[in-house]
Amino acid sequence: MFNIEQKVAKTARKVGLLSGGLLLCSIGIGFLTVAGWLALAPIVGVQLTATIMAGLYLGVGCIMIGISSRNSHSPEYQKQAEAPVKPEGPPVMQAFMFGLQAGAKAEQARR
Repeated sequence: MFNIEQKVAKTARKVGLLSGGLLLCSIGIGFLTVAGWLALAPIVGVQLTATIMAGLYLGVGCIMIGISSRNSHSPEYQKQAEAPVKPEGPPVMQAFMFGLQAGAKAEQARR
């Protein structure tokens, strides 16, 4: 039971920090939007400024949707993740690649 309580506390802490971070990012985006509007409106006009801002938000939103819709559980993705990497280059790079592979295998074993 004690292990479950620790997991719940850890998850609650993570959710709280994530929520706070998202709130602060939202406020920052609001200020950046106003600053961008104030900078662009006198130069290009209100209509073009609105078009630029809308295009910016639409583009970033589409990129985020595309990244989030990527299926990490698909067989193709798993095959790429399990493919052995041939170490090339200096010994330091080989050691790095070996460690990277070992970490990926440990992550898969943990699931």
